[in-house]
Amino acid sequence: MNETLWNKVLQFDPDDPTGEYSFSVRLAAENRWTKDFTEKAILEYKKFMFLAAGSDSMVSPSAIVDIVWHQHLIFSQSYADFCDLLGKNILHIPSTHHKAQAERFIQAITQTKNIYNHHFGQQPENFWLYDTMLSSLKLEPAKLKIGHFAIYGILVVLIMCIPFYYLLKPVYIHIDNPYFILSFIALLLPAHVILRLYTKSRFKQIANGFDKESFIYYLKPFEIIYLKSQRLADAINGAISELIHDGIIKIGADRRLCILGEAEGLSAEQLQVVTVLQDRGNIFYARLLQQLETKAVFSNIAKSIDLFKSYFRQSKPYAKLFYLNFGVFAVLFIFPLVRLATGISRDKPIFQLAILLVLFIVFVINQLNRLNQYFFSHTLPHLYEKTILPKIKDDQDWRWDYFLYGPAVLTVSLIPLLNERSSGIYNGGDGGSGGSSCGSSCGSSCGSCGGCGSD
Repeated sequence: MNETLWNKVLQFDPDDPTGEYSFSVRLAAENRWTKDFTEKAILEYKKFMFLAAGSDSMVSPSAIVDIVWHQHLIFSQSYADFCDLLGKNILHIPSTHHKAQAERFIQAITQTKNIYNHHFGQQPENFWLYDTMLSSLKLEPAKLKIGHFAIYGILVVLIMCIPFYYLLKPVYIHIDNPYFILSFIALLLPAHVILRLYTKSRFKQIANGFDKESFIYYLKPFEIIYLKSQRLADAINGAISELIHDGIIKIGADRRLCILGEAEGLSAEQLQVVTVLQDRGNIFYARLLQQLETKAVFSNIAKSIDLFKSYFRQSKPYAKLFYLNFGVFAVLFIFPLVRLATGISRDKPIFQLAILLVLFIVFVINQLNRLNQYFFSHTLPHLYEKTILPKIKDDQDWRWDYFLYGPAVLTVSLIPLLNERSSGIYNGGDGGSGGSSCGSSCGSSCGSCGGCGSD
């Protein structure tokens, strides 16, 4: 193995020159990949290209490596520089599905695996066996969509009310409403508790059953923060707080944010915040947040996590739990519905029953919505807190503290702006730049950097 060349390949940065929509950011955005998965996919691409440069025979990429390769070809100057570094112009040969070519590609796959194993060890399945980021979760899709199941379930409940009406009517005529309502609540509460405990246990089993090398176990702090809260602003607040804490930006007297000075070694998220402030000058927090939510480095967080959530909700394991919860509530719903029909047929007061039915429907909708979110807002965050983070304790940083403890660890000066925004008091105002405004908000120290002055 040519160690010198391999080290140069490792150091090659396809994001050079950096930008708002650089190579890795665009790759993640177009494929809705998580940040860690994108970084590892690029690493596997580098390994493949290194092997291609040193092999006299044809080598073949995996589906995921091929996606990275296609993306790099678009960045023609970067790709040309990469080939120059490798010392070989590596051509991308698409398949024409010709029989002779197909046999050649099959041989190339075997050849690639052998060469890879010789130089780098066993190929990671997540990038060489599966076609997508989500495939490694091995979740079988549900045969019946949840929406369709709910419609069919409602129809079945209405039909089942007919035989239950004749079965229960002789019993109901001897039970007064207060006793029926109390009996129904006494039946509902334990059924709900048992169902909830089972659902929590089953969700935990599903999470623990994921491949330990899958992307789920390598989410970045901002990604798991968004997964838990479903608010992209929470991730952005973390990046802004870091910059304030490090003295790179400041909240002025008029509650606008501006740049105090230049800094090196910023993360992609921090660099994006600084770039917007450089472009816009001093700006209110609400307007800054609005602008940052549209930037790819942050929107990629939401795109990748939302893709996973949608994929999970269409899976068979989740569908089974939804079917069970819906089925239990549907069976319980039959009892008060038949009671209502009995009261109407006997010309009895039904106001209390009608209220009970409305409250029960609201309760069921709420519980099904909570089921829809529980796995993401509780199960996976709990997995990170109790299982994953203790194993990477030495690598913990402030962002993981932010995940664990929430806004309590944010910079103190940012908290009032968050409270004002959540309460609706702060409307953001005009986010435009202005020299005089900057002077009053950031003081003389800001004026010298040029970040808050007029363009």
